[in-house]
Amino acid sequence: MKLAAIKALDYAEYTGFLGLHPCLTPRLGTYERLRLSLTDAAARWWDAHLGLIKKGVLYAGRWERYFQLTSRNLRVWREKKITRLFAFDDIAAQRAFVRREWDTLAWRWSIRAVFNPWVLRHVFGDPGFYRNTQCRVPPWRHVHGRLNTYLERHLARESFMLALVLRGQFFDPLHVPPYLREENFSTLKARADRVVTRVAPLFEMLDSPESASCVKYSLSDVPSFLDDAGHRRLLEFFNAKKGVRFCVREFLTRREIPAGCDTRNLRFCHALQDELATDDASLCYTFIIGEHPK
Repeated sequence: MKLAAIKALDYAEYTGFLGLHPCLTPRLGTYERLRLSLTDAAARWWDAHLGLIKKGVLYAGRWERYFQLTSRNLRVWREKKITRLFAFDDIAAQRAFVRREWDTLAWRWSIRAVFNPWVLRHVFGDPGFYRNTQCRVPPWRHVHGRLNTYLERHLARESFMLALVLRGQFFDPLHVPPYLREENFSTLKARADRVVTRVAPLFEMLDSPESASCVKYSLSDVPSFLDDAGHRRLLEFFNAKKGVRFCVREFLTRREIPAGCDTRNLRFCHALQDELATDDASLCYTFIIGEHPK
């Protein structure tokens, strides 16, 4: 749906249709235009969920709906502090505020409630968020540490994820993901026709002849669903592919290289992994980044 909107609409129409801005025209009318570009399966799904389109699909996902709920609860008792946090434009002043007033016992208990294993299992219902979690500390403590590290180095107003978690929506224009920023829209539109969508199991896709020429891989969240054997298979796939460059991005999962896994041809970018884990604006992700030099 988003890709169809990028191709067919201008920036104002695109962001209005998705729900970043108030929409000046009825969204269902725009959907009828975009529907012609969707696959039959996608069109049938959206036909059965027109209520989401009326509201704007931007916040229709499970993560977005959950964080809109938690943000409403947070703002009941923490509205002024949240407003102050996003108002800082000086990192030293923000750092002092976080240490003195933001990072309280009540705040830590809130994170513990939001990111406890029961919630990850039963509210999200998403096994990638709990089945292979291997952090040395509980998930909530991992999230708390990452948040504090980020706020020590970056303004809160720079993170679209913090805007979603604490305010329930993206701030315009400072706090939106890259695909929603106006300065990126012309590039997205010019390159949208390059995107090919295929729904298939991961290794079926990696091993297919049509993917043989691909040497750059960005896998976001997908590896969180792999068991240990699948994780080993993925790394050994990269190890066997000359010239490959890859970035594996996982939520709350800290995978180590399995014992006996053949990675002799790979060079891991440890410094870049650590930098992204610290500075990534979406927060709380870990990275495995590497390459197989030719």
